[in-house]
Amino acid sequence: MRKYPCKKEISEQVLESKMKEIFGRVNRNGRRFVSSYSESLEVVAEVSGKKEISVETKTSPGKDQEEVVKIYNRFLEEVTGYNAKERKKLMSKI
Repeated sequence: MRKYPCKKEISEQVLESKMKEIFGRVNRNGRRFVSSYSESLEVVAEVSGKKEISVETKTSPGKDQEEVVKIYNRFLEEVTGYNAKERKKLMSKI
């Protein structure tokens, strides 16, 4: 599971609504939220701090890999407030 910092405080309700908005549906499993995109991507996310989320992904090869990456990056950007370049820079500091 990978941890991502967020610019703003994040709640379970916000995380759930963003996942529903981006992936179409979301299931709750305790404190974790599970969504999928086509058959190529499964995302499991949870709020792990006031300004932090933990995300685990399961991917399988498919024809839509570029679209999967775009959708996943959009999800992370909307939830964390950081784009891919900013997230990479933050992760390199850790």
